[in-house]
Amino acid sequence: MHASPLLKGLGLIGAGDDMSFEEDGRKFDAEEVRRMLTDYIAQGQVMSMVLGTVDAEDRWDGPGYVQEHVYAIEFMVGAQVINQFTDWDGRRAFELMSLQIPCAEEIESVDQAKARKIVETCLQKSFGFKLAHRLILRVKGDTLGSLWRKNDGSDHVPGTYAHWLRYRMVYWTQDELPSNLQMELFEPVKRGPLFRAP
Repeated sequence: MHASPLLKGLGLIGAGDDMSFEEDGRKFDAEEVRRMLTDYIAQGQVMSMVLGTVDAEDRWDGPGYVQEHVYAIEFMVGAQVINQFTDWDGRRAFELMSLQIPCAEEIESVDQAKARKIVETCLQKSFGFKLAHRLILRVKGDTLGSLWRKNDGSDHVPGTYAHWLRYRMVYWTQDELPSNLQMELFEPVKRGPLFRAP
C-alpha cells in the first residue's frame, strides 16, 4: 500500500533510526520499518488521503471538512497515555500495572504512586486504551498488551492496578468528553480526483 499511486504525496509513517530491528539474522533498517509500518496502518493513510484531498469534480474538500466537522482528540493522551508514563517500555508498564494497591494503613511506594497516576490519568483523560500486539513488538519488544497475553489473567488479579483499571473501564464513565483540538485549515495533500492516480 505504501507504493500505491492513490496514496502518492503522503510519505511514510514514522521517523528516526531507532525503528530498526533484527529478526532471524536479517537486519531491517529504519526505512524498511517505515514502509512496513505504513502498510500496517494503511487505513490511516487512506483516511489521511481522503481528508487531505480537494476534488472539485466530486465537490469534496477534505481539509474544509476536517475543520468544520471533525472532533479531533489528542491521540497520545486519548489512547496511549500509559506509554508516555513508561517511555514505551512494555515490561515497565506490566510491572506497574501488576503491583498491588496499598491497603489503607500502608504507605504508597514511588512505583505505586506512578501506577495510580497512570490509572487515574487513563480514566480521566483517555477515550481508549491502545494495546499494541503486532509490528511494534518487532521494533520495541514486548508491550503491555503482549505481556498480558503471555500472562493470561494478569490484567484481572484483584487488588492490582491492572484490575482497578479494567474494572473502571467496564463500570465507570467519564462525565465529559475529552477536549477537542482546534483544527486549522491545512494545505491539501492532493488536488484532483480522489479515486484516480495523479
